[in-house]
Amino acid sequence: MGAIEDLAATSYALTPITLLLYSIGLCLLAAIAHGFWSWQRLRHIPGPFLASISSLWMVKKSLSGTFHQHLHHVAEVYGTAASTCPLARIGPNELLSTDPDVLRMMSAVRSPYTKGVFYETGRITPEEDTVVSLRDDAEHRALRAKMGTAPMLIAKKNLKFGGKENEGFGFGAGIDRQILALVNLIDAKYISSSTEYRPVQFFQKVSFFALDVIGDISFGGAFGYLSQDTDLYQYHQINDESLPLMNIISTMPWLANILHKWPFNMMLPTEGDRVGFGRLMGLVKSVVDGRLAPGAKPQKDMMQAFINSGMTRGELTQQVFVQIIAGSVSTTSAVCMTLLCLLTNPSAYSALQREIDDALSAGKLSSPVADSESKGMPYLQAVIKEGLRFYPPVLGLGSKQVPKGGDVINDHYVPEGAQIGMNFFGLMRSKEIWGPDADLFRPERWIEADPGRARRMNMVVDLDFGFGKYQCLGKPIAMMELNKIFVELLRRYEFTIVNPQNPIKAWSAIFWVVDDFWLRITQRDRTPRY
Repeated sequence: MGAIEDLAATSYALTPITLLLYSIGLCLLAAIAHGFWSWQRLRHIPGPFLASISSLWMVKKSLSGTFHQHLHHVAEVYGTAASTCPLARIGPNELLSTDPDVLRMMSAVRSPYTKGVFYETGRITPEEDTVVSLRDDAEHRALRAKMGTAPMLIAKKNLKFGGKENEGFGFGAGIDRQILALVNLIDAKYISSSTEYRPVQFFQKVSFFALDVIGDISFGGAFGYLSQDTDLYQYHQINDESLPLMNIISTMPWLANILHKWPFNMMLPTEGDRVGFGRLMGLVKSVVDGRLAPGAKPQKDMMQAFINSGMTRGELTQQVFVQIIAGSVSTTSAVCMTLLCLLTNPSAYSALQREIDDALSAGKLSSPVADSESKGMPYLQAVIKEGLRFYPPVLGLGSKQVPKGGDVINDHYVPEGAQIGMNFFGLMRSKEIWGPDADLFRPERWIEADPGRARRMNMVVDLDFGFGKYQCLGKPIAMMELNKIFVELLRRYEFTIVNPQNPIKAWSAIFWVVDDFWLRITQRDRTPRY
Protein backbone atom coordinates (compact mmCIF):
# COMPACT_ATOMS: atom_id res chain seq x y z
CA MET A 1 0.00 0.00 0.00
CA GLY A 2 2.95 2.32 0.52
CA ALA A 3 3.64 2.75 -3.19
CA ILE A 4 -0.02 3.39 -3.96
CA GLU A 5 -0.25 5.92 -1.17
CA ASP A 6 2.88 7.70 -2.47
CA LEU A 7 1.42 7.86 -5.99
CA ALA A 8 -1.84 9.22 -4.66
CA ALA A 9 0.02 11.83 -2.65
CA THR A 10 2.01 12.86 -5.71
CA SER A 11 -1.13 13.14 -7.85
CA TYR A 12 -2.81 15.19 -5.16
CA ALA A 13 0.21 17.53 -5.08
CA LEU A 14 -0.23 18.34 -8.80
CA THR A 15 -2.58 21.25 -8.27
CA PRO A 16 -3.69 23.43 -11.22
CA ILE A 17 -1.10 26.03 -10.29
CA THR A 18 1.62 23.38 -10.15
CA LEU A 19 0.56 22.04 -13.55
CA LEU A 20 0.62 25.56 -14.95
CA LEU A 21 4.13 26.14 -13.62
CA TYR A 22 5.29 22.81 -15.05
CA SER A 23 3.75 23.72 -18.42
CA ILE A 24 5.43 27.11 -18.44
CA GLY A 25 8.73 25.50 -17.54
CA LEU A 26 8.40 22.93 -20.32
CA CYS A 27 7.54 25.68 -22.82
CA LEU A 28 10.58 27.68 -21.74
CA LEU A 29 12.81 24.62 -22.07
CA ALA A 30 11.38 23.92 -25.52
CA ALA A 31 11.93 27.55 -26.55
CA ILE A 32 15.51 27.49 -25.26
CA ALA A 33 16.18 24.19 -27.04
CA HIS A 34 14.71 25.50 -30.29
CA GLY A 35 16.65 28.73 -29.95
CA PHE A 36 19.89 26.85 -29.40
CA TRP A 37 19.16 24.59 -32.37
CA SER A 38 18.46 27.63 -34.58
CA TRP A 39 21.56 29.44 -33.35
CA GLN A 40 23.97 26.55 -33.89
CA ARG A 41 22.66 25.75 -37.41
CA LEU A 42 23.95 29.08 -38.73
CA ARG A 43 26.58 29.91 -36.12
CA HIS A 44 29.31 29.89 -38.80
CA ILE A 45 27.66 32.85 -40.62
CA PRO A 46 28.57 36.15 -38.90
CA GLY A 47 26.09 38.86 -38.06
CA PRO A 48 24.84 40.95 -35.14
CA PHE A 49 24.61 38.80 -32.01
CA LEU A 50 20.99 39.77 -31.31
CA ALA A 51 20.07 38.65 -34.82
CA SER A 52 21.51 35.19 -34.17
CA ILE A 53 19.17 34.51 -31.24
CA SER A 54 16.07 36.58 -31.96
CA SER A 55 14.00 38.30 -34.63
CA LEU A 56 14.07 41.44 -32.51
CA TRP A 57 17.04 42.81 -34.45
CA MET A 58 15.05 42.82 -37.70
CA VAL A 59 11.92 44.11 -35.99
CA LYS A 60 13.82 47.00 -34.43
CA LYS A 61 15.50 47.96 -37.72
CA SER A 62 12.25 47.65 -39.68
CA LEU A 63 10.70 50.21 -37.33
CA SER A 64 13.43 52.74 -38.11
CA GLY A 65 12.25 53.63 -41.62
CA THR A 66 15.79 52.99 -42.88
CA PHE A 67 15.75 49.18 -42.92
CA HIS A 68 17.49 49.18 -46.31
CA GLN A 69 20.45 51.10 -44.90
CA HIS A 70 20.77 48.77 -41.91
CA LEU A 71 20.83 45.76 -44.24
CA HIS A 72 23.46 47.47 -46.39
CA HIS A 73 25.56 48.15 -43.28
CA VAL A 74 25.29 44.55 -42.07
CA ALA A 75 26.38 43.24 -45.46
CA GLU A 76 29.42 45.53 -45.47
CA VAL A 77 30.46 44.76 -41.88
CA TYR A 78 29.73 41.03 -41.65
CA GLY A 79 29.93 39.86 -45.27
CA THR A 80 31.72 36.53 -45.48
CA ALA A 81 32.97 36.73 -49.06
CA ALA A 82 36.06 38.63 -50.08
CA SER A 83 34.38 40.15 -53.15
CA THR A 84 30.94 41.64 -53.66
CA CYS A 85 29.25 38.48 -52.41
CA PRO A 86 28.57 39.02 -48.71
CA LEU A 87 26.49 36.51 -46.82
CA ALA A 88 25.46 37.76 -43.39
CA ARG A 89 23.12 36.57 -40.67
CA ILE A 90 20.16 38.82 -39.88
CA GLY A 91 17.92 36.45 -37.92
CA PRO A 92 17.85 33.05 -36.19
CA ASN A 93 17.01 31.39 -39.52
CA GLU A 94 17.57 34.32 -41.89
CA LEU A 95 20.58 35.22 -44.00
CA LEU A 96 21.24 38.16 -46.33
CA SER A 97 22.93 37.91 -49.73
CA THR A 98 24.34 40.71 -51.86
CA ASP A 99 25.72 38.40 -54.54
CA PRO A 100 23.90 38.89 -57.88
CA ASP A 101 24.89 35.40 -59.01
CA VAL A 102 23.37 33.87 -55.88
CA LEU A 103 20.18 35.90 -56.30
CA ARG A 104 19.82 34.73 -59.90
CA MET A 105 20.64 31.13 -58.95
CA MET A 106 17.88 31.02 -56.33
CA SER A 107 15.26 32.38 -58.75
CA ALA A 108 16.29 30.46 -61.88
CA VAL A 109 13.48 28.62 -63.64
CA ARG A 110 14.75 25.17 -62.64
CA SER A 111 16.08 26.18 -59.24
CA PRO A 112 15.05 23.92 -56.32
CA TYR A 113 14.78 27.03 -54.13
CA THR A 114 11.24 28.17 -53.35
CA LYS A 115 9.69 31.33 -51.97
CA GLY A 116 10.39 31.82 -48.29
CA VAL A 117 7.94 32.58 -45.50
CA PHE A 118 8.44 36.31 -46.24
CA TYR A 119 5.93 36.02 -49.08
CA GLU A 120 3.09 35.01 -46.79
CA THR A 121 2.74 38.71 -46.01
CA GLY A 122 1.61 39.12 -49.64
CA ARG A 123 -1.70 37.36 -48.96
CA ILE A 124 -4.34 40.06 -49.17
CA THR A 125 -7.41 38.14 -48.05
CA PRO A 126 -7.50 35.02 -45.83
CA GLU A 127 -7.33 31.64 -47.56
CA GLU A 128 -6.78 33.25 -50.98
CA ASP A 129 -3.30 33.39 -52.44
CA THR A 130 -1.97 35.82 -55.01
CA VAL A 131 0.85 35.28 -57.47
CA VAL A 132 3.02 36.97 -54.83
CA SER A 133 2.02 34.88 -51.82
CA LEU A 134 1.90 31.47 -53.55
CA ARG A 135 4.87 29.46 -52.27
CA ASP A 136 4.12 26.12 -53.91
CA ASP A 137 6.21 26.06 -57.08
CA ALA A 138 3.75 24.01 -59.16
CA GLU A 139 0.77 26.21 -58.27
CA HIS A 140 2.83 29.37 -58.76
CA ARG A 141 4.01 28.17 -62.18
CA ALA A 142 0.44 27.37 -63.26
CA LEU A 143 -0.86 30.79 -62.22
CA ARG A 144 2.04 32.61 -63.88
CA ALA A 145 1.34 30.69 -67.08
CA LYS A 146 -2.16 32.15 -67.11
CA MET A 147 -1.01 35.65 -66.21
CA GLY A 148 2.04 35.67 -68.48
CA THR A 149 -0.02 35.27 -71.63
CA ALA A 150 -1.63 38.70 -71.20
CA PRO A 151 1.49 40.88 -71.52
CA MET A 152 2.73 38.76 -74.42
CA LEU A 153 -0.56 38.98 -76.29
CA ILE A 154 -0.77 42.73 -75.79
CA ALA A 155 2.89 43.21 -76.75
CA LYS A 156 2.21 41.38 -80.03
CA LYS A 157 -0.70 43.72 -80.67
CA ASN A 158 1.63 46.67 -80.15
CA LEU A 159 4.12 45.38 -82.71
CA LYS A 160 1.50 45.61 -85.43
CA PHE A 161 1.60 49.39 -85.21
CA GLY A 162 5.32 49.67 -85.93
CA GLY A 163 6.14 51.12 -82.53
CA LYS A 164 3.29 53.66 -82.35
CA GLU A 165 1.53 51.67 -79.67
CA ASN A 166 -1.00 54.34 -78.71
CA GLU A 167 -3.33 53.13 -81.45
CA GLY A 168 -5.66 50.21 -80.80
CA PHE A 169 -5.32 47.61 -78.06
CA GLY A 170 -2.21 47.74 -75.91
CA PHE A 171 -0.44 49.01 -72.84
CA GLY A 172 0.70 52.15 -74.63
CA ALA A 173 -2.81 53.37 -75.39
CA GLY A 174 -3.79 53.39 -71.72
CA ILE A 175 -0.49 54.89 -70.59
CA ASP A 176 -0.78 57.66 -73.19
CA ARG A 177 -4.30 58.53 -72.08
CA GLN A 178 -3.23 58.87 -68.46
CA ILE A 179 -0.08 60.85 -69.29
CA LEU A 180 -2.28 63.34 -71.12
CA ALA A 181 -4.65 63.37 -68.13
CA LEU A 182 -1.70 64.15 -65.84
CA VAL A 183 -0.50 66.91 -68.17
CA ASN A 184 -4.00 68.39 -68.34
CA LEU A 185 -4.22 68.37 -64.54
CA ILE A 186 -0.87 70.15 -64.20
CA ASP A 187 -1.80 72.72 -66.85
CA ALA A 188 -5.16 73.42 -65.21
CA LYS A 189 -4.14 73.66 -61.55
CA TYR A 190 -0.42 73.54 -60.87
CA ILE A 191 1.45 75.87 -63.23
CA SER A 192 3.30 78.60 -61.35
CA SER A 193 4.49 81.87 -62.84
CA SER A 194 6.05 85.14 -61.76
CA THR A 195 2.65 86.21 -60.44
CA GLU A 196 1.21 82.90 -59.21
CA TYR A 197 2.67 80.28 -56.88
CA ARG A 198 1.03 76.85 -57.06
CA PRO A 199 3.22 74.23 -55.37
CA VAL A 200 2.25 70.60 -55.88
CA GLN A 201 2.88 67.47 -53.83
CA PHE A 202 4.17 65.69 -56.90
CA PHE A 203 4.43 62.19 -55.46
CA GLN A 204 0.68 62.20 -54.95
CA LYS A 205 -0.03 63.25 -58.55
CA VAL A 206 2.30 60.61 -59.98
CA SER A 207 0.59 58.04 -57.77
CA PHE A 208 -2.76 59.15 -59.18
CA PHE A 209 -1.28 58.63 -62.65
CA ALA A 210 0.02 55.13 -61.83
CA LEU A 211 -3.30 54.03 -60.33
CA ASP A 212 -5.28 55.36 -63.28
CA VAL A 213 -2.94 53.56 -65.69
CA ILE A 214 -3.70 50.31 -63.88
CA GLY A 215 -7.42 51.02 -64.06
CA ASP A 216 -7.18 51.88 -67.75
CA ILE A 217 -5.19 48.88 -68.93
CA SER A 218 -6.76 46.38 -66.52
CA PHE A 219 -10.42 47.44 -66.47
CA GLY A 220 -10.71 49.49 -69.64
CA GLY A 221 -11.22 52.70 -67.66
CA ALA A 222 -9.30 54.86 -65.20
CA PHE A 223 -10.30 54.88 -61.53
CA GLY A 224 -10.69 58.67 -61.67
CA TYR A 225 -7.85 59.83 -59.44
CA LEU A 226 -6.53 62.33 -61.99
CA SER A 227 -9.90 63.57 -63.21
CA GLN A 228 -11.07 64.23 -59.65
CA ASP A 229 -7.62 65.14 -58.29
CA THR A 230 -8.36 63.62 -54.92
CA ASP A 231 -7.33 60.62 -52.84
CA LEU A 232 -10.37 58.50 -53.61
CA TYR A 233 -11.52 56.31 -50.73
CA GLN A 234 -8.53 57.54 -48.66
CA TYR A 235 -6.51 54.84 -50.41
CA HIS A 236 -3.17 56.62 -50.13
CA GLN A 237 -3.60 57.51 -46.49
CA ILE A 238 -4.45 53.94 -45.52
CA ASN A 239 -1.80 52.48 -47.81
CA ASP A 240 0.90 54.69 -46.28
CA GLU A 241 -0.18 53.55 -42.83
CA SER A 242 -0.35 49.87 -43.84
CA LEU A 243 3.02 49.47 -45.58
CA PRO A 244 5.12 50.06 -42.43
CA LEU A 245 2.98 47.46 -40.65
CA MET A 246 3.52 45.01 -43.51
CA ASN A 247 7.24 45.67 -43.28
CA ILE A 248 7.26 44.72 -39.59
CA ILE A 249 5.15 41.62 -40.25
CA SER A 250 7.57 40.57 -43.00
CA THR A 251 10.27 40.20 -40.33
CA MET A 252 7.93 37.93 -38.33
CA PRO A 253 5.84 36.22 -41.05
CA TRP A 254 3.99 34.04 -38.54
CA LEU A 255 2.13 37.21 -37.56
CA ALA A 256 0.47 37.23 -40.98
CA ASN A 257 -1.22 33.89 -40.25
CA ILE A 258 -2.44 35.19 -36.89
CA LEU A 259 -3.86 38.37 -38.44
CA HIS A 260 -5.88 36.29 -40.89
CA LYS A 261 -7.63 34.44 -38.08
CA TRP A 262 -10.47 35.51 -35.78
CA PRO A 263 -10.69 37.95 -34.06
CA PHE A 264 -7.77 39.77 -35.69
CA ASN A 265 -9.14 39.32 -39.22
CA MET A 266 -11.99 41.63 -38.23
CA MET A 267 -9.48 44.50 -38.45
CA LEU A 268 -8.56 43.69 -42.07
CA PRO A 269 -10.14 45.57 -44.99
CA THR A 270 -13.31 44.09 -46.45
CA GLU A 271 -15.21 44.78 -49.64
CA GLY A 272 -17.98 46.44 -47.63
CA ASP A 273 -15.72 49.25 -46.38
CA ARG A 274 -16.57 52.80 -47.45
CA VAL A 275 -12.96 53.95 -47.66
CA GLY A 276 -9.44 52.63 -48.15
CA PHE A 277 -8.33 49.41 -49.75
CA GLY A 278 -11.54 47.67 -48.75
CA ARG A 279 -13.51 50.10 -50.91
CA LEU A 280 -11.27 49.27 -53.88
CA MET A 281 -11.75 45.56 -53.13
CA GLY A 282 -15.49 46.03 -53.47
CA LEU A 283 -15.11 47.90 -56.76
CA VAL A 284 -12.74 45.27 -58.16
CA LYS A 285 -15.03 42.39 -57.24
CA SER A 286 -18.06 44.10 -58.76
CA VAL A 287 -16.13 44.71 -62.00
CA VAL A 288 -14.92 41.09 -62.10
CA ASP A 289 -18.47 39.81 -61.53
CA GLY A 290 -19.74 42.02 -64.33
CA ARG A 291 -17.07 40.83 -66.74
CA LEU A 292 -17.81 37.17 -65.98
CA ALA A 293 -21.58 37.55 -66.20
CA PRO A 294 -23.36 35.63 -68.99
CA GLY A 295 -23.51 37.70 -72.14
CA ALA A 296 -20.86 40.19 -70.98
CA LYS A 297 -19.21 41.93 -73.92
CA PRO A 298 -15.45 41.22 -74.23
CA GLN A 299 -13.26 44.27 -73.67
CA LYS A 300 -9.82 45.25 -74.95
CA ASP A 301 -7.87 45.25 -71.69
CA MET A 302 -5.68 43.08 -69.52
CA MET A 303 -8.57 41.61 -67.55
CA GLN A 304 -10.02 40.24 -70.76
CA ALA A 305 -6.67 38.69 -71.59
CA PHE A 306 -6.67 37.08 -68.12
CA ILE A 307 -10.23 35.82 -68.67
CA ASN A 308 -9.25 34.39 -72.04
CA SER A 309 -6.36 32.54 -70.43
CA GLY A 310 -8.76 30.71 -68.10
CA MET A 311 -8.35 32.52 -64.80
CA THR A 312 -11.09 31.95 -62.21
CA ARG A 313 -13.07 34.68 -60.44
CA GLY A 314 -10.91 34.37 -57.34
CA GLU A 315 -7.69 34.44 -59.35
CA LEU A 316 -8.83 37.49 -61.30
CA THR A 317 -9.74 39.39 -58.16
CA GLN A 318 -6.51 38.61 -56.33
CA GLN A 319 -4.25 39.49 -59.24
CA VAL A 320 -5.94 42.85 -59.78
CA PHE A 321 -5.28 43.62 -56.11
CA VAL A 322 -1.59 42.83 -56.66
CA GLN A 323 -1.49 45.12 -59.70
CA ILE A 324 -3.03 47.97 -57.73
CA ILE A 325 -0.69 47.70 -54.75
CA ALA A 326 2.62 46.64 -56.26
CA GLY A 327 2.23 48.28 -59.65
CA SER A 328 1.23 51.72 -58.47
CA VAL A 329 3.66 52.07 -55.55
CA SER A 330 6.73 50.80 -57.40
CA THR A 331 6.12 52.91 -60.52
CA THR A 332 5.41 56.04 -58.50
CA SER A 333 8.58 55.70 -56.44
CA ALA A 334 10.69 54.98 -59.55
CA VAL A 335 9.42 58.13 -61.28
CA CYS A 336 9.68 60.45 -58.29
CA MET A 337 12.99 59.22 -56.88
CA THR A 338 14.57 59.46 -60.35
CA LEU A 339 13.16 62.96 -60.80
CA LEU A 340 14.55 63.88 -57.37
CA CYS A 341 17.99 62.70 -58.51
CA LEU A 342 17.72 64.79 -61.67
CA LEU A 343 16.65 67.91 -59.77
CA THR A 344 19.59 67.58 -57.39
CA ASN A 345 22.00 66.96 -60.28
CA PRO A 346 21.70 69.96 -62.65
CA SER A 347 24.13 68.59 -65.24
CA ALA A 348 22.10 65.39 -65.65
CA TYR A 349 18.83 67.35 -65.73
CA SER A 350 20.16 69.65 -68.47
CA ALA A 351 21.64 66.77 -70.46
CA LEU A 352 18.31 64.94 -70.54
CA GLN A 353 16.39 68.05 -71.55
CA ARG A 354 18.95 68.70 -74.27
CA GLU A 355 18.49 65.19 -75.67
CA ILE A 356 14.71 65.67 -75.66
CA ASP A 357 15.02 69.07 -77.38
CA ASP A 358 17.34 67.65 -80.04
CA ALA A 359 14.95 64.79 -80.76
CA LEU A 360 12.05 67.25 -81.02
CA SER A 361 13.98 69.51 -83.38
CA ALA A 362 14.85 66.51 -85.55
CA GLY A 363 11.20 65.44 -85.70
CA LYS A 364 11.95 62.14 -83.97
CA LEU A 365 9.32 62.35 -81.23
CA SER A 366 5.60 61.71 -81.52
CA SER A 367 3.10 63.22 -79.13
CA PRO A 368 2.75 61.34 -76.88
CA VAL A 369 6.15 59.79 -77.40
CA ALA A 370 6.20 56.19 -78.63
CA ASP A 371 7.97 53.56 -76.58
CA SER A 372 10.28 52.72 -79.48
CA GLU A 373 11.26 56.40 -79.84
CA SER A 374 12.19 56.63 -76.16
CA LYS A 375 14.29 53.49 -76.42
CA GLY A 376 16.35 55.25 -79.08
CA MET A 377 17.37 58.03 -76.65
CA PRO A 378 20.60 56.83 -74.97
CA TYR A 379 20.77 59.43 -72.21
CA LEU A 380 17.13 58.88 -71.25
CA GLN A 381 17.79 55.15 -70.99
CA ALA A 382 20.86 55.85 -68.86
CA VAL A 383 18.79 58.09 -66.55
CA ILE A 384 16.08 55.44 -66.14
CA LYS A 385 18.59 52.69 -65.35
CA GLU A 386 20.56 54.90 -62.99
CA GLY A 387 17.36 55.88 -61.19
CA LEU A 388 16.39 52.23 -60.75
CA ARG A 389 19.89 51.53 -59.46
CA PHE A 390 20.14 54.47 -57.09
CA TYR A 391 16.73 54.00 -55.51
CA PRO A 392 15.48 50.43 -56.10
CA PRO A 393 11.66 50.58 -56.06
CA VAL A 394 11.34 47.37 -54.02
CA LEU A 395 13.25 47.10 -50.75
CA GLY A 396 11.69 44.01 -49.13
CA LEU A 397 13.84 40.98 -48.38
CA GLY A 398 12.05 38.68 -50.82
CA SER A 399 13.59 35.69 -49.03
CA LYS A 400 14.00 32.33 -50.73
CA GLN A 401 14.07 29.01 -48.90
CA VAL A 402 17.07 26.67 -49.10
CA PRO A 403 15.97 23.31 -50.56
CA LYS A 404 16.15 19.88 -48.99
CA GLY A 405 19.71 18.76 -48.32
CA GLY A 406 21.03 22.31 -47.94
CA ASP A 407 23.41 24.13 -50.25
CA VAL A 408 26.87 25.68 -50.37
CA ILE A 409 26.77 29.44 -50.92
CA ASN A 410 29.92 31.55 -51.15
CA ASP A 411 31.89 28.56 -49.78
CA HIS A 412 29.61 28.30 -46.72
CA TYR A 413 27.22 25.44 -46.07
CA VAL A 414 23.64 26.62 -45.54
CA PRO A 415 21.18 24.05 -44.12
CA GLU A 416 17.80 23.32 -45.65
CA GLY A 417 14.94 25.53 -44.59
CA ALA A 418 17.13 28.59 -44.05
CA GLN A 419 15.72 31.83 -45.45
CA ILE A 420 18.01 33.90 -47.69
CA GLY A 421 16.96 37.52 -48.16
CA MET A 422 18.04 39.77 -51.01
CA ASN A 423 19.93 42.98 -50.25
CA PHE A 424 18.65 45.06 -53.17
CA PHE A 425 19.83 48.42 -51.88
CA GLY A 426 23.28 47.12 -50.97
CA LEU A 427 23.60 45.42 -54.35
CA MET A 428 22.81 48.66 -56.16
CA ARG A 429 25.41 50.55 -54.09
CA SER A 430 28.20 47.97 -54.40
CA LYS A 431 31.46 49.72 -55.26
CA GLU A 432 32.82 46.55 -56.85
CA ILE A 433 30.01 46.51 -59.38
CA TRP A 434 29.43 50.24 -59.87
CA GLY A 435 32.83 51.71 -59.08
CA PRO A 436 34.12 54.04 -56.35
CA ASP A 437 31.33 56.55 -57.09
CA ALA A 438 28.55 54.01 -56.46
CA ASP A 439 26.89 56.44 -54.04
CA LEU A 440 26.67 59.11 -56.75
CA PHE A 441 23.81 59.45 -59.22
CA ARG A 442 25.69 59.55 -62.52
CA PRO A 443 23.85 58.37 -65.67
CA GLU A 444 27.04 58.72 -67.71
CA ARG A 445 28.34 55.44 -66.22
CA TRP A 446 25.93 53.60 -68.52
CA ILE A 447 27.17 55.41 -71.61
CA GLU A 448 30.87 55.11 -70.75
CA ALA A 449 30.78 51.37 -69.96
CA ASP A 450 32.30 48.97 -72.47
CA PRO A 451 29.96 46.23 -73.80
CA GLY A 452 31.03 43.63 -71.25
CA ARG A 453 30.67 45.93 -68.28
CA ALA A 454 27.38 47.35 -69.61
CA ARG A 455 25.99 43.82 -69.91
CA ARG A 456 26.92 43.04 -66.30
CA MET A 457 25.44 46.32 -65.08
CA ASN A 458 22.20 45.65 -66.96
CA MET A 459 21.94 42.16 -65.50
CA VAL A 460 22.31 43.57 -61.99
CA VAL A 461 19.82 46.44 -62.30
CA ASP A 462 17.32 44.06 -63.92
CA LEU A 463 17.19 42.26 -60.56
CA ASP A 464 14.96 45.14 -59.43
CA PHE A 465 12.26 43.24 -61.33
CA GLY A 466 13.19 39.81 -60.01
CA PHE A 467 14.55 36.98 -62.12
CA GLY A 468 13.59 33.69 -63.71
CA LYS A 469 10.48 32.07 -62.29
CA TYR A 470 9.93 35.06 -60.00
CA GLN A 471 10.45 37.88 -62.50
CA CYS A 472 7.85 40.64 -62.25
CA LEU A 473 5.17 40.15 -64.90
CA GLY A 474 4.46 43.87 -64.85
CA LYS A 475 7.94 44.84 -66.03
CA PRO A 476 6.86 45.67 -69.63
CA ILE A 477 4.23 48.08 -68.29
CA ALA A 478 6.57 49.72 -65.78
CA MET A 479 9.33 50.25 -68.34
CA MET A 480 6.90 51.70 -70.87
CA GLU A 481 5.62 54.15 -68.25
CA LEU A 482 9.18 55.25 -67.45
CA ASN A 483 10.09 55.53 -71.13
CA LYS A 484 7.18 57.86 -71.75
CA ILE A 485 6.62 59.98 -68.66
CA PHE A 486 10.03 61.67 -68.40
CA VAL A 487 9.92 62.78 -72.04
CA GLU A 488 6.38 64.12 -71.74
CA LEU A 489 7.11 66.02 -68.53
CA LEU A 490 10.50 67.49 -69.40
CA ARG A 491 9.48 68.54 -72.91
CA ARG A 492 6.78 70.74 -71.34
CA TYR A 493 7.86 71.87 -67.88
CA GLU A 494 10.62 73.13 -65.63
CA PHE A 495 10.66 71.65 -62.13
CA THR A 496 12.07 73.28 -59.00
CA ILE A 497 12.30 71.79 -55.51
CA VAL A 498 10.28 73.88 -53.05
CA ASN A 499 12.31 72.98 -49.95
CA PRO A 500 15.98 72.41 -50.89
CA GLN A 501 16.97 71.51 -47.33
CA ASN A 502 14.32 68.79 -47.07
CA PRO A 503 13.24 68.02 -50.63
CA ILE A 504 11.39 64.81 -49.76
CA LYS A 505 10.38 62.55 -46.90
CA ALA A 506 11.01 58.90 -47.72
CA TRP A 507 11.29 55.78 -45.62
CA SER A 508 11.53 52.12 -46.55
CA ALA A 509 8.68 49.70 -45.84
CA ILE A 510 9.04 46.92 -48.46
CA PHE A 511 8.43 49.75 -50.95
CA TRP A 512 9.28 53.43 -50.56
CA VAL A 513 6.73 55.40 -48.56
CA VAL A 514 7.05 59.02 -49.66
CA ASP A 515 5.57 62.32 -48.56
CA ASP A 516 6.23 66.05 -48.97
CA PHE A 517 7.80 65.93 -52.44
CA TRP A 518 6.79 69.53 -53.13
CA LEU A 519 7.68 71.03 -56.50
CA ARG A 520 7.14 74.30 -58.33
CA ILE A 521 6.25 73.70 -61.98
CA THR A 522 6.52 76.29 -64.75
CA GLN A 523 5.96 76.13 -68.49
CA ARG A 524 9.19 75.61 -70.39
CA ASP A 525 10.85 78.14 -72.60
CA ARG A 526 10.81 76.06 -75.77
CA THR A 527 14.15 77.51 -76.90
CA PRO A 528 16.58 74.54 -77.02
CA ARG A 529 19.01 74.47 -74.09
CA TYR A 530 22.71 74.22 -74.97
